[in-house]
Amino acid sequence: MSNPRIKMKLRLEKQDFKKSFPHRTISEKDIPSLGALMLASYKGTIDYEGETLQDAVKEVEATIYGKYGPFITSSSFLIEEEKRMLSATLITWSEKMQLPLVAFSMTHPDGQNQGMATFLIKKSINTLHTQGYEELYLVVTEGNTAARHIYEKLGFRPFED
Repeated sequence: MSNPRIKMKLRLEKQDFKKSFPHRTISEKDIPSLGALMLASYKGTIDYEGETLQDAVKEVEATIYGKYGPFITSSSFLIEEEKRMLSATLITWSEKMQLPLVAFSMTHPDGQNQGMATFLIKKSINTLHTQGYEELYLVVTEGNTAARHIYEKLGFRPFED
């Protein structure tokens, strides 16, 4: 049984960067590596529900092919080092909410606490803002204090629809 989730929303404004990382947009060819990153990022956390590598790859594939709404490639980024994926942010368009959605933000344990997730979300915010979007939302698991801390630091606030 999955834990309760909290919806959070942000009014988009241009973000400044304290840190920068080499990054690029996500493409379909990244699906297998993103699945491995997802599993490594979530295993042993409140968001892990016993998924296998195959499950994680299927979830990433489904996300890119529209499970949560059309995938916004231009605002979805990843960081890799020596061909190893360390962090990624996947953005989709939520038809239900009529807003862009942070479908997934994930960072490999080897890349945590370095500012990668914050950097990628800020890149997504700036790209979406430039494209004319006004807000961005996400859903975070209640009890995922590390993720919630990042989101609140960026200005996301809980809301009910």
